[in-house]
Amino acid sequence: MILFCSPLFLCYLCTQIRFGMPQTLTQTQTQKMEQQLHLSLQQLQLVKLLEMPLAEFEQEVKKEVMDNPALEEGPGERVDEQDEDGANSADEIDQNDTGVDPYGDSDGEQMNDLSMYGDDDLPVYAANNGSDDRNELPLGDSGSFIEYLEAQMLNYDLTEEQEKILRYLIGSLDNRGFIDRSLSTITDELAFKEYLYVSEKEVEEVLRILQSFDPAGIGARSTQECLLLQIDRQLNNDEEPISELREKVLLLERKIIADHYDLFINRNKERLKSKLGISSVQMDALFEDFKKLNVNPGFALSEATTDRVQTQIPDFIVETDPNGEVQMRLCSGEVPRLHVSKEYLDQLKMYQSHPGKLTRSEKEGALYTRQKIEAAQMFIESVKQRRRTLYETMKAIIDLQHKYFLTKDEDDKVRLVMEDVAKRSGYDVSTVSRVCNSKCASVDGRIYPLSDFFKLTRKNAAGEEIDGRRVKEMLQEIIEQEDKRAPYTDDQLVEVMKKRGMTLARRTIAKYRVELGIPSVSNRRG
Repeated sequence: MILFCSPLFLCYLCTQIRFGMPQTLTQTQTQKMEQQLHLSLQQLQLVKLLEMPLAEFEQEVKKEVMDNPALEEGPGERVDEQDEDGANSADEIDQNDTGVDPYGDSDGEQMNDLSMYGDDDLPVYAANNGSDDRNELPLGDSGSFIEYLEAQMLNYDLTEEQEKILRYLIGSLDNRGFIDRSLSTITDELAFKEYLYVSEKEVEEVLRILQSFDPAGIGARSTQECLLLQIDRQLNNDEEPISELREKVLLLERKIIADHYDLFINRNKERLKSKLGISSVQMDALFEDFKKLNVNPGFALSEATTDRVQTQIPDFIVETDPNGEVQMRLCSGEVPRLHVSKEYLDQLKMYQSHPGKLTRSEKEGALYTRQKIEAAQMFIESVKQRRRTLYETMKAIIDLQHKYFLTKDEDDKVRLVMEDVAKRSGYDVSTVSRVCNSKCASVDGRIYPLSDFFKLTRKNAAGEEIDGRRVKEMLQEIIEQEDKRAPYTDDQLVEVMKKRGMTLARRTIAKYRVELGIPSVSNRRG
């Protein structure tokens, strides 16, 4: 039997034989487990409050009270001295706690049942208004930001010409702390305004000195350079050595900023992942870490332009007695009593009393009222959690450096790092760092930054731990024995110390030299 097929069918048949039969599309379901950390709004707010020193925290509370009508200041009553005394526990400090988990979900389910609030049981945060105590507190004048930068010039061996260039560069910083003009322009300005005839290379050398000042990133000529300066500062910080894992992360971040900056600013994560060979989780973690960098290191310059004086107000009041007792209390400053508005709570109760009969505008009003109440309660809980965290962290520092608090003698200061305080207080190292980096304590009338209560030791070539006091003694001895006709520069001191088994950065040598009251090389030359 002969079969007759059309040419079109034969063509189709030949194509299938040559390339194979058509493939069917199938869907498969796979299960993948990933662990990610998501901070709630409550946690983010708490992190923000923890980083604030007292003066800034006072302003934040006032701003929140103004922005949220459901958050009100209570009467200016003073809490009992027992509540402010350092001997109290965190629970006693928060005797008005409403019992809401500060790290719980913020979906507002707590507000469904408003019967939990009686007329005399509103969510409240009670703090000493501190108006009387404020007048008795020692205040530290930290000067303007420009003065702060100029004070760091003492850490460097500068010629008279370099000092003039550096002062001119500091005066040329914009509001972000950047140098917004080219080196050739600055060179011309120095010639016309300061009668300094220097090359661009000489100006750039002095600019590198400015870029080593604090805060990290100052003196950058672009946002890219600003970020690189901050990353390099972390990589080369010999005072706080980083772990091997942290070093790998920083090197990866540096590669992104240095080699793929366009992809970074456009947040092109897919192409970055392809070029770096990393996963989505790792990329997201890097971008979260980038948020910690400061793209406006000179923000405080606005303080200098208005001739305002920055004042340090201690967050902790510490007093000692001859019997070996150390009493500590938190300084509440001018933070008022806070509570959720009773008027707003009554208004929400009214809306909830007849939910099925609400008009559209009434429903919108009920939603607005509820959101404001929840925001007020969340803020109160964050303030109380901030207070608990500060108290427990400072208590841990006092327990670990008890003898030093009593004697104020550097010889009695034990080795202490933030990990030790974290273990003692029960908080994470990052939390302890936020508490300690921007706050100070008044100890028997004298103000100390919390960083002064920590002590890092170094290891010499033999692996022995040597504290900073011993390093200073070694440095003092070397300088006393130097040839006064040709004294050591800071770079030469680095090499001499290295030969004695102590490897330090030049800026660390300069810092110790200034602390010892030893002048720069030009002023030591006999």
